[in-house]
Amino acid sequence: MTAGQRRIHRSLCLLVISLIFEGIARKLAPGFLGTPIFFFKDFLTLWLLFICLKEKRNPVAAHWLNVMGVWSALLAPCILLTATNSPILAVFGAKQYLLFPAVAVAMGIAYLPNHRQQLYSLFRLIAWSVVVTTLVAVAQNRLPASNWLNLSVAGTDLSNFSAGGYLRVSSTFPFVGQYCYYLNALCYCLPVYFFLNDSLRGWTVKLQALVFIGLFLVGTFVTGSRTSVVGSAGILCASGLLLAVCGGPKAVLKILIPVGVGIALLGLIQTVYPEFFAAYNSRTSEASHNAELAERIQHGLLGWTDGWENAPPSLLGYGLGVMSNGSDKLSAYAAQWRASGFWTETDQATTFFEGGWYLVLVWYGFRFWIVFRTLTLVLRLRRMDFRIAACFAWGFIAIIGLTGTLALQPQEAIWWWLAVGFIPCLSGFDRMHLLARHPQPVL
Repeated sequence: MTAGQRRIHRSLCLLVISLIFEGIARKLAPGFLGTPIFFFKDFLTLWLLFICLKEKRNPVAAHWLNVMGVWSALLAPCILLTATNSPILAVFGAKQYLLFPAVAVAMGIAYLPNHRQQLYSLFRLIAWSVVVTTLVAVAQNRLPASNWLNLSVAGTDLSNFSAGGYLRVSSTFPFVGQYCYYLNALCYCLPVYFFLNDSLRGWTVKLQALVFIGLFLVGTFVTGSRTSVVGSAGILCASGLLLAVCGGPKAVLKILIPVGVGIALLGLIQTVYPEFFAAYNSRTSEASHNAELAERIQHGLLGWTDGWENAPPSLLGYGLGVMSNGSDKLSAYAAQWRASGFWTETDQATTFFEGGWYLVLVWYGFRFWIVFRTLTLVLRLRRMDFRIAACFAWGFIAIIGLTGTLALQPQEAIWWWLAVGFIPCLSGFDRMHLLARHPQPVL
């Protein structure tokens, strides 16, 4: 790796660490550091974009940078309209939509043409973080609501968010939602860790897989959140479906064993530690689980009209970034909308409100294109372990790309763009592997 590539790689690792430990950092830090810590991921992503622009770009990174440019041009009308109401909100709103594709650009520059070991180290960091996050979540589950670890980042009591006598825990994250985004992302990060590592063999990989699957299951249910359970279930189903289509029986067999182990572990853990499942079970009965899954996916796909009674859709909407966390602290215009309690929960309703019919067309058109583009790259992969890892990443891209709150939640957007940037890297590694096995003759 060049010095610039190492700098980008370290910045990506720091970005991941900042996402995972933002909550615990804000709880431990003095109050005046809360806002800088909150915006640290944004400044770090901006720094990534800056150093990417200074580096020599390979074709993959140049392609994604051009995509960012086209997307910026398409968003310009909404940015200009927002600026007429609040210039600072226009900058903040543009950041929500335009900044985080820089993560995909950074991955292309840092890890191509053939820095696979460094890419693996990034996912090793994410995979091993499940040990810390789950242990903290279990500690929160056992501690009283008054303990500092169970207080919000602002120091307030969260007892009102409990269910079944247990808090809905957030682990090392600021809120339960951010913990759920991380758990959803582990649906591809853990498989990538195991299928990208040639050195893990035999009982070592089996033991690690067993421990990590168990920790992932505990974290998913101890949150008490249906987003973590239903979201992960949807991602894994989409991944499994693609794997069955393009991986063949051999690939499916490789996955069926961990699935069986996961089901057995789930039953065992629930029997031994029922308190980890108390909050979730009190909110979702077994009989309604399938209905809940269908309702969540349907609402995520079709929840376009939420909020129309208070803000009828227009051509260019009411302003980018209004519904994002923190916007009311930066802009009086956003504060006016938020003061009345108005809130668009779904990404679709937010898109209609913030950018109108125009943003619905370009934003969802862009996301559908990303889903289709990454799918074509997955289908071209030759190496089996690459194909399996890519299928899990694509499952995350497809489900979150179609239902996720990418314009509302920077944390979710970063995990999404990390998956988007990962698949072109695998495609490049696959081509290099093919050339190594079948070198072209020198004329």
